[in-house]
Order: sequence, then C-alpha cells, then structure tokens
Amino acid sequence: MKNPYDEQQTQILARITNNVVKLNDTLLELNQKIEEITEMNSDLSAFSSIWSHFQRNASLYLASTNSLALPAQAARHL
Repeated sequence: MKNPYDEQQTQILARITNNVVKLNDTLLELNQKIEEITEMNSDLSAFSSIWSHFQRNASLYLASTNSLALPAQAARHL
C-alpha cells in the first residue's frame, strides 16, 4: 500500500533542500563580505597606528625645536 502523503512529503523535502542550498550560498557570500570588511578594518587599524606614531613624533619634534606654538600665538605671527 502506497503512502498517500509520499508525493507531498517528497515535494516538501525538495523545497527544504533547495532552501538550504540557497541559504548555504548566501552564507558563503556573507562570509566573503565579512572577510573583506575584516581586511579593510585591519588596513584601517594599521593606518591609524602609523598616523598616531607620526603625530606623536611630529609633536616631539616641534616641542624640541620650540616650534610648537599655541593657536593664538600662531595667529599673531601671521
């Protein structure tokens, strides 16, 4: 005796399988985008670190050469 719900269950399983395949593809794409964002954030972090060191070194240089002037004093020299 054949199960009357067999065809319906097969169709439902096919739909579930197709949806899982689509979900898997979407998650793979999402992971790629997250990796790209992580790489960009890493580059941004490196740039931030370099900029911070540059700013610190520039401030030390200006302080050691007495070239570091307050904004009001700098305006008077113009």
